[in-house]
Amino acid sequence: MKKRILTAVFIMVAFFMTACGNDDNEDASKKLNENKTVESKEVLSPMDDMKNKLEQLNYSTVDFEVLYFDSEFEGEIREEDGLVEAEFYDPFNSIDARGPDAFDAMFPIVHDLEINPDMKDDEAISSSINSFNIPKEFLKAELQITFSDGTEKTFKITNNEL
Repeated sequence: MKKRILTAVFIMVAFFMTACGNDDNEDASKKLNENKTVESKEVLSPMDDMKNKLEQLNYSTVDFEVLYFDSEFEGEIREEDGLVEAEFYDPFNSIDARGPDAFDAMFPIVHDLEINPDMKDDEAISSSINSFNIPKEFLKAELQITFSDGTEKTFKITNNEL
């Protein structure tokens, strides 16, 4: 009789522990899925933000490179295959960033930049140098822009006097 009672109690305890264990596993599984969803949204949010801001510009691509005697400036924002990429290296203003940080640093400057396809090379480069607040004594400067209408233009200056 004692054996039957102990066996019945043992089986009941086993069922009870199994039932409680499943709830914990289900709760843990639900929390894991919720965390994955939140993390995915956080990863996509900066990209969506950059895409929305890029639509405010007159350009879909801005690539500005300036070579100096002892350093180089680079600033690029580009949308390609639905992804926005940005790189910003400005040794004069202590900026070295990629991705959303680079985009956020460059966006206000590029937003206020007034370049059109009819400008002369020296006008476009001078305007860009002033906007980015970098030295005017450069060896070579190149600005490649794709305007919102799809027009691509490259502005280039080489200073041989330096």
